[in-house]
This record gives sequence, C-alpha cells and structure tokens, in this order.
Amino acid sequence: MKKILLDFREVDTKEQVQEYLIMKFGFPDYYGKNLDALFDMLTEWGEDTCVGVFGMREKEESSDPLTVYFRKIIQVLQDAEEENPHLCVILATE
Repeated sequence: MKKILLDFREVDTKEQVQEYLIMKFGFPDYYGKNLDALFDMLTEWGEDTCVGVFGMREKEESSDPLTVYFRKIIQVLQDAEEENPHLCVILATE
C-alpha cells in the first residue's frame, strides 16, 4: 500500500496548496489545479493508497479564505474516498 502524508502547515495560498498536491501525489502536467480536478484524479487512482492529512490549521475567523479552502479539500478527499475503494483518508487533529 502506498502512503502519502500531506502536511499543510507551510502553505499559505490556494496556489501553494495545489502545487503541493501535485508534488505529493505526482499528478501529471494536465492536472487542472482545482478541486474538481483533484476529485477526478483521486477517484481514478488505481493503487491502494492511504493519505494522512494534517496541518490544516483553523484560523480564528471561519471565513478566512484558506480555512474555507481547507474545508473544501477535506470534503473532496472524503468524497473521493467514498467513490474509490483503493483510497483511504485519515484526517489528523492537532
């Protein structure tokens, strides 16, 4: 089983998040760098993979753009996990 750890403590923008995902998952050049593309890539993933996610800090204000984006990423990961039997997602709390 492949294991991928995602540590979002050092990203500060949506663009950095997407570049980080490309690096960690090894997505191809045609990856669309958006949440729909992330879902598509993860639901097509054919190798048994466990993804550990941590470092998605909550800002004090829940409307902070990065906090909102992190919540959307978590939802995409969970939705992809439901669709793809090869994918396991573990969300860590700090």
